[in-house]
Amino acid sequence: MRTVIFFSSILILFIVLLYLIRPFIYAIFWAAVVAILLQPINKFINRYIDIPAVSSLISVLLVIVIIFLPLFLLSVLLVQQSVQLYVSFSQGDSIITNVKGITSWLENSPLAPYIQDVSAQWTQYASSAAKTISLFVFENIKNITQNSVKFVFMLFIMLYTLYFFFKDGKKIAKYFSFISPIGDRYELMFYEKFRNTAIATLKTTLIIGGLQGTMGGLLFWATGVKGAFVWGVIMVTLSLIPALGSFVIWFPTAMIMLATGNVWQGIVILIVGTFLISTIDNLLRPVLVGKGTELHPLIVLFSTLGGIVLFGISGFIIGPIVASLFMAMMSIYAHYYQDELQNN
Repeated sequence: MRTVIFFSSILILFIVLLYLIRPFIYAIFWAAVVAILLQPINKFINRYIDIPAVSSLISVLLVIVIIFLPLFLLSVLLVQQSVQLYVSFSQGDSIITNVKGITSWLENSPLAPYIQDVSAQWTQYASSAAKTISLFVFENIKNITQNSVKFVFMLFIMLYTLYFFFKDGKKIAKYFSFISPIGDRYELMFYEKFRNTAIATLKTTLIIGGLQGTMGGLLFWATGVKGAFVWGVIMVTLSLIPALGSFVIWFPTAMIMLATGNVWQGIVILIVGTFLISTIDNLLRPVLVGKGTELHPLIVLFSTLGGIVLFGISGFIIGPIVASLFMAMMSIYAHYYQDELQNN
């Protein structure tokens, strides 16, 4: 009875503790990920500054300079480009001209019987599209402004947590290793799975997403697509999704270019998109993700999509980590019972 009461109390208090820290769970998670990724840098600083508090503070300042300062500058540029794109769309003339060109092109194609309503009401559709895009841009800018205080607060929580992960990371790891019942060998396996999956996922995002977004943005700029920087950033974001990625941006853009009479621009976008942008994803993703996580590409796909649906943008890394830890647990199960089955 004492054992039941004791462990029940632990479980209840643990659930209450999780509920208390629930608003900060993403900040804690990203602090842990950054601490693991930048652990070699923190160790390098510790070699020359053998004061944990000072070396940890320097590591946090480096994180701000290397990661968050460039992200802030890119965000400012993204907002400016989004506003310019909104102004371009809200003028209406370019949209009306493009829709006219598309409907005229379709009238001479086998799809002509299916676009009569579109041809008759294209102005209404164009106006509705402009309003939708305008509303989306302004709502997001408004949300960024309204939530700026919350964002800064959560960023402070993350950096504050990161400081103590750098400073007391070994003590925290030893404590959890001490109270864990699964043994040092398997604890190390879980840690390596978490670390390798986080590194592989972020490395994939930075390399593949960065290359696809850069190439797509330059491609759109060279072919005269308005808001090339914005579309490039969107391609980087969509590259988080395996087997889909930036295709949903450059392919419709190429079709619109062809339909509106910009033939060479549309052909260039199709060629570069098919043979360069998509090839980057098909060649590099299996190498970067598969070897780093030791997960089947199908599991990577479903865990990434499911993670994004459940956890938002953080899910692109949470999903594969959960899948990787599950596979580690199954490996432990196989090892543990394999000896027992062989002995029997």
